Amino acid sequence: MKIIAESAFNHNGNADYLLQLADAAKLSDADYFTAQVMDAQEFSVKDYSKYQVYIENEISVEQWKKVFDHCKKINMEVIPCVLDENSFELCYSYGFRLIKIHATDIVNEPFLKILTSRKDCRYILETQVATNFDIRFAIAHIGDQIECLINGYSNYPTEIEDLNINIIDTFKNEYNYKTGFADHSTDITEIPLMLLAKGCDYLEKHITLTRNNRNFDWQVSLYPNEFKAMVAKIRHYELALGNGVKHPVRNELPFRSIIYKKVVGESVLRRADTGLDFVSHQFNSFKSDQVVIALIARLKSQRLPLKVLKPFLNDILIADLYTKLTTSKYAQSVYLATSNLPEDAQLVTEAENRGMNIFKGHPISVIDRMLSLAWQEKAGAIFRVTGDNPFTDVNLIDEMIRLYQQNDLDYVRVNNVPFGVSAELFSVKYLWNLYLNMDNPMNSEYLSWFIMNDKDLKMGCIDVESSVAKLDTINFSVDYPEDLENCYLMLKKINKKQNSEISLADIIKNSDYFPRIDPSKEIKLPEGEKINLREYLDLFKNANYFIRKTIVIK
Repeated sequence: MKIIAESAFNHNGNADYLLQLADAAKLSDADYFTAQVMDAQEFSVKDYSKYQVYIENEISVEQWKKVFDHCKKINMEVIPCVLDENSFELCYSYGFRLIKIHATDIVNEPFLKILTSRKDCRYILETQVATNFDIRFAIAHIGDQIECLINGYSNYPTEIEDLNINIIDTFKNEYNYKTGFADHSTDITEIPLMLLAKGCDYLEKHITLTRNNRNFDWQVSLYPNEFKAMVAKIRHYELALGNGVKHPVRNELPFRSIIYKKVVGESVLRRADTGLDFVSHQFNSFKSDQVVIALIARLKSQRLPLKVLKPFLNDILIADLYTKLTTSKYAQSVYLATSNLPEDAQLVTEAENRGMNIFKGHPISVIDRMLSLAWQEKAGAIFRVTGDNPFTDVNLIDEMIRLYQQNDLDYVRVNNVPFGVSAELFSVKYLWNLYLNMDNPMNSEYLSWFIMNDKDLKMGCIDVESSVAKLDTINFSVDYPEDLENCYLMLKKINKKQNSEISLADIIKNSDYFPRIDPSKEIKLPEGEKINLREYLDLFKNANYFIRKTIVIK
């Protein structure tokens, strides 16, 4: 949960005091500091009852720039709350792109149109005293530029019965945006922790240096030490939220062997000190000559929507790849491994119309999907073939199966080939053990990285030797429109009638026509980590393999 220190009008028109508030926000460990930026003459008419108060507490443009400069210097990120067009232009020209819209402007159509004309901005939309109609009115104008809907109440301090924390659930269910709460209660523990447990994304609390001046919002403003104590409490209890994934945590896993009954006979399970639980026993009993290919595909791509349904050589891309994989000499079956979500229904329909084997499994955890398919097929080994790799080479797949079976390997890969022509082979016994020991199977799209970090792995590889330079930095994996165009160009150059006839040798022979990926390009890893491409490839090239086989393709 991100925590915003709200200064509002606690500065009382004193820019130096506002600087001190920014310092206090920084020392209190807030994630953001926010202040209401106002041009009083633009904000209200002169005969408005509070007009003179606003004039007296106004901060000049030059003073605001001084405040912004200071926050930048102390590395305190600012979310300006703009109250009029002039203030917005000031903040935009300074460089702010995350901006708060005060509830006073939630149905101010002319102002909303000005805000949304800047397509590079995102907005936190405040909803104090707003109706559902008002919120939907604003959403109709701002739409996908909304960063968060933040709820709050205008009576200070807010009484417990008026907080309505369940509004967080309503916002999530009705509007599908990130949620925030401007907490105007005096509580610094229970209410913030309830919001944390609700999954609130942003918590805003007022901050002040003193409540004794009794000016503007003093009733709900926290002293810096109170603010810091609140942040520390939230950060401590955030640890209790975990990742929300139902999977044994590392400190819990050893109890599995104690708690689960073991197979002690053909059909007998008892508590025992040795042996395996039923599922582990079954996975270990599946035969190595039973190999299944899991063609992993869904329709979730945003960069190239419906990419696996794009036309290819003989049919749509996924069908051409599936047909090619079925020509393997040693794999017993091929399955399109997708999800049972409605968003993948079109893919399932296309596959059914072509008579493809279909397996619908976990939508996010690739390893769950693969293991469930292996269980269904009683497979001792399973391939992961990515559905956007139309040139996956079946001859390599068969060589990998032979290497796996001859050497009782846990894992087999291919080095020094373009992206999009190879696959990965796992023994199911090993894959199950890897699964159990993962911290978060929802990250299992990065299976290769988990493999590389397993020092006890019995790994084999096929090294492709070729005279072609930088072969492993060519890409034929379809992620962007230009990737698909490169694949089309390769089809044209190879000029074969069937995709299933295209081999790795054909790809290599024509590879000089295609650009190389910059080796300094960063590759995403689990938990937001990154590594550059060359380092990533070298890790696999120089890994400690149990056996390596070289294939020379000129």
